[in-house]
Amino acid sequence: MNDWQRFQQEVIDPGNCTHCGACVGLNPDLLTFEETKHGPLPQPLPSASREHLNQNLSLAWAVCSGRGVPYPELYRRFNQDPENWLIGPYRRLWTGFASQPDIRERGASGGVISRTLIYLLETERIDGAIVLKQGSPTPDRAQPIIATTAEEILAAAQSVYAVTPLLTILPEMAAFDGRLAFVGLPEQVAALRMLQAAGHPAAQKVVFVAGPYTGTNMYFGAVRAFLRSRGVSDRVAITKLQWRAGEWPGYLQVETADGQVFRAKKFYYNYLIPFYISRNCQITPDFTNELTDLSVGDAWSPQFEAAGGGHSIIVARTEQAQNLLQEMSDSQVLTLETISLNRALEMHGHMLDFKKRGTFIRLQWQKKQGKPIPQFGYQPESIPVMRQWVEAVISGSFAIGRLSIARWLVTQLPLSLVGPAFNWLRKTWKSLSKPTKRKGLGQTAFVVTGNRDRWTEIKNRQHDQRETS
Repeated sequence: MNDWQRFQQEVIDPGNCTHCGACVGLNPDLLTFEETKHGPLPQPLPSASREHLNQNLSLAWAVCSGRGVPYPELYRRFNQDPENWLIGPYRRLWTGFASQPDIRERGASGGVISRTLIYLLETERIDGAIVLKQGSPTPDRAQPIIATTAEEILAAAQSVYAVTPLLTILPEMAAFDGRLAFVGLPEQVAALRMLQAAGHPAAQKVVFVAGPYTGTNMYFGAVRAFLRSRGVSDRVAITKLQWRAGEWPGYLQVETADGQVFRAKKFYYNYLIPFYISRNCQITPDFTNELTDLSVGDAWSPQFEAAGGGHSIIVARTEQAQNLLQEMSDSQVLTLETISLNRALEMHGHMLDFKKRGTFIRLQWQKKQGKPIPQFGYQPESIPVMRQWVEAVISGSFAIGRLSIARWLVTQLPLSLVGPAFNWLRKTWKSLSKPTKRKGLGQTAFVVTGNRDRWTEIKNRQHDQRETS
């Protein structure tokens, strides 16, 4: 079986593609992304011969995050073994925000990642930063860029909740003259780390990695569904799209070519998630972006939500990140407050459970269907039966939401009804499921199963890189 057939049979067909972009970025003359109802998926270019596909996809296959990620080996290479498997390796935890008000306001929560990238530029530690910019190449899309100025970094601030491959930018990274920072989702960061372990020259230019906490993401059709529910035809072009506009926690704002502006509070437009949730976020156990130097999420707590303004939870995972953030705090560039591990975990208990136990339940079901599943080198020692029943309800709601009739029905309901109704259902479900979902989560034991064959496969690429050079 050649590498492309393996991609099809073990990654694409079973729904394991994470859309990280590495395979296309490594082989832009052979592969491209095609937008499908299952998100952007790699496909051979018409000009790609079978011979070239057979000969040139071995590195892409070795680092494909859709096959899984050898987390224990990567922990030891880039950080250290985690003391807590829910949050991954870390050295220090804070809550905080960018001290400069305009940067704080332009960020998704506290502007911490944007301010850190700007500081790295200002202090000449990097020459550019790989970020995802909304509004390019078209207003309703996003694409990766290499930002080399503070303004370019700020133009790419805020979250993008639509599946977008990032590592398609590898050729630009290879051509870039200088040191890079990299901001990506967990599966994108994992692919980058595997490329670094394989000695890939473009990946080696990255000297600092940051990333957001990542719970759920959505397919591209979600925004159009939102507009259809407001009576906007698919023929009307989108002229501007912001996922977290306004004051934290922000709102979805869509401007259309006929001059209309549509808004929905964050917790209201989340009603789209059960209908358009991407599969990759359901089979990835990493919520807190564990392979970064620095990861940042919303600091959800009644105290911060009442205060407003934007607050982040900040995880320094490496000595480099810890020293950098302390330096930024001492320089009053960031406003930081140390917090405990328990407080950090409490802020995201439901999503940690969705990832750290829910992922492995969903993958177990997939394996029982005879489909290949990604391997992560660890797994929970055991998961209570009641938690598996809760997962049946969650996954069942996603399965119903994917149906065409369900997606059509939700567009017939006004946002003034469906938004508040979903928010009430969300709070009610969290309250009802909390005892089961939280029960034993903090005491969950994880077993290291290892992924040494995969790690050896990646490391062997270092020799191939040297032979090629």
